[in-house]
Order: sequence, then C-alpha cells, then structure tokens
Amino acid sequence: MAIFHLSVKTVSRSTGRSAVAAAAYRTGDTLTNERDGRQHDYANRTGVDESFIIAPDGCEWAHNRSALWNAAEQTEKRSNSVTAREYVLALPAELDAKDRADLARSFASAVVERYGVAADVALHAPSAGGDDRNYHAHILTTTREVEPGGLGKKTRILDAAKTGGPEIESLRELWAMQCNEALEHHQKPARIDHRSYERQGVDEMPTLHLGPTSTTMERRHKAEQERKGESYKPQTFKAQENERRRTLNDHVREMVRELAATVREVAAQAMDAKRKGVNGLLNALRVKGKQEADEQARRAAEARKREEERKEALRQQALRDARERAVQEAKERMGDMAKRVQRLAPDARENFLAGEYPSDPFDRVLKAHRHPLGTAGLDAEEKAVRAHLKVYQEQEKRQQAERQQVPARGRGRGRGGPSRSRSRDYDSGPSFDPF
Repeated sequence: MAIFHLSVKTVSRSTGRSAVAAAAYRTGDTLTNERDGRQHDYANRTGVDESFIIAPDGCEWAHNRSALWNAAEQTEKRSNSVTAREYVLALPAELDAKDRADLARSFASAVVERYGVAADVALHAPSAGGDDRNYHAHILTTTREVEPGGLGKKTRILDAAKTGGPEIESLRELWAMQCNEALEHHQKPARIDHRSYERQGVDEMPTLHLGPTSTTMERRHKAEQERKGESYKPQTFKAQENERRRTLNDHVREMVRELAATVREVAAQAMDAKRKGVNGLLNALRVKGKQEADEQARRAAEARKREEERKEALRQQALRDARERAVQEAKERMGDMAKRVQRLAPDARENFLAGEYPSDPFDRVLKAHRHPLGTAGLDAEEKAVRAHLKVYQEQEKRQQAERQQVPARGRGRGRGGPSRSRSRDYDSGPSFDPF
C-alpha cells in the first residue's frame, strides 16, 4: 500500500554540516569542499539507484555537482548559514523504477520552477534488512536562486514563520496530487493523502516516524533476536509506541466489524420474522415484531454507545500515557542539557545555547519538531536551562570571590577565633515545568 511522506529539512553550518558533504553522501559521489579542503568520498556507497540535477534554463554550469554545491558554500558567509534545503519523499512501491524516477523528476522540476533554485535528486532503494517497499528520494536544493552567472538572491518564503508553514503544506498537497495521478495513470488502485487522520475523518491513531536512528537500532535488535531464535519485540520507545497504536487500531476496527455484524444480524432476523408472518395473525405479529425490533434497536444503540465510550476511554488513556512519557523524556533532556552547558567553557556556553535554541523561526520550528513536547516544551526547556546556568554562573562568581578573599597563610582556626567551614550551600537552580 502506498504511503505518504514528505519532510523538509535544512543543511546548516550551525549543526556542523555542509552542502558539499550532504550532496556527496546522498548521490554516492566524491566531492571536495573547497571552503575547508575536506574530501567527501562516498563512491562505494550502495543503495543509490540514480541521481541527476535539474536547474533553470540557461544555467548549464549548475549541472556540475561540484561547482553547484561549492558555490552554495562559498556564497554564504555567516557561521550559522543555511547552505541547502532537503526534501525527503516516499516513492510509491507500486510503480516501477522508471515511473518512480519520472515522478521524482516532476516534483523537483516544480520546486525549481516555483523558487528558481537548482535541485540535486538522488533515488534510493530500500536498505537491506528493512522494508522492501521503502523506495524514497532525497532532493537537495539551493537556498538561493540560480542564475546563468552564479547564485542570486536568497529564497525566504520557506524561512519566514508566516509563510513557511502554508508553503510546505502546499508542497505536500502537490506531491500527493502528483503521486495519485501517476498511480491512476498506471491503473494502480492505491491512493495517498497528505492530510492527517484527524483532517481526513479517519478514526485511527497515527504511528510515529521512526527516523534513521530508531530504524537502525530496531534492525540490529531484530537480527539479534532472530539469531537467538526468539520472537521479535520492539526495543525503542517509538517502535514500542507504534506497536501499541497498531494494536489499539486493530482492536477498534474489530469492534466496529462486530458491531456491524450485530446490526446486520438484527436486521436479518427482523426481515425473517416479517416473511414468516401469517395473514391471520398479521396484526398481532406486527405489534410483537415492532416491540422486538424496538428492543433490538435499543440494545444495538446501547452497544454502540458502550463501544464508543470504551474506544474514547482507550484513546484518552493512550494520550495521557504518551503525554507522561513525553514530559519525562523532556525532563531528562533538560537535565542533560543543563549538565552539558555547565561543563562548557564560559565563552562557549552562549554559542551552544544559540545552536540548541536558535532565534531563526524556521530553525526553531525544526528544533521544536524534534522536542518531545514541541514548541512549548522547547521554550520551557530554554528558560529552565538559562535560569540554571545563571544560578551556576553566580555560584562560580561567589566561589572565585571567596578564593580571592582567603589569605595565603593562616587558614583554619585563627588565634582565638572560630574555625571556618569549607562547606557551601548552593542552589541547584529552577526545575523544569513544561506546563
């Protein structure tokens, strides 16, 4: 069954990444970053079915992968510049290799035409040991318009807080439309929808996207369990949560099927009783049949109500459990972040905080997307970490001042005076409260 996936990411220097390295890895190429002299050799990488570049008319120079991405690196001057933008697409497994490539090319061409950028497309096959339907494409685009003489002005529509979200939603809708047109053209029954289950009116809990880290851990764990001859059980939180949600969805669907079967059975019994009626007892049977039908309808209505209440209780409990786990994960993350920033040198702390809590709206949205509690959790975490750091810095200053005031000689008990205790009481800083 075809699935929908389209995510938009950035390649930023603030996270130690470069557009040259990203392009080399995704396309299985060997490229040298002229900005720092580093060579990125992925020529022996497997799993890359095809790669190609799409650029505006008259910009033939951009079809040279090395020239394109070195220009993207050299044009940006700031240490936290975003040098490339990446679109990750799930390609329908129902289509063959040529049709999947044509579909990815159509979407990349639409992006190039819409923003005036260049797109470097890499088609990837499913990895060994994973889902054999996981055909996907990585489309790396410049963040500046591509012109015949080089790179031009910055494209800001995806970076701005007011326009970024609607623009990405428009791209998701475009990708769903292109996929469905291709599936229909090749007479495939599968269809995809870019909307959430809630917007579609589907009464199911969506599963979580595992991502590369959790996927790798699950593959290793599954292989290890198979070697031991044991049944596979999910290991990571996301995989366990997906298993739980799938079980709940299956249970709900089974209850709906049972309820539908009960309704059909009641209707069949009512029709059978009507057909077997005798003309002489027609009036009496009608009264009795009506009473039975009313009672059966009442029981069916009560059964539907009980099942709906049960389903709602399960859903609410699942939401509470997920929220508690997210809050616990956020607290552990905040504690770890406070320790990390505390261990840094004083002059490196602010740069670290700027990278973890960026002021750029688009980068902050991406950071918040990876936080267990989203934007509110990220804001609360930043506030708590900065407050903790402030307390810690004040403690450092007090300790330094005390060390400077202690005389070089005569420590301990002075003549006729009380001894000074070396212990200190320090404030551990504010606690993390996302609410």
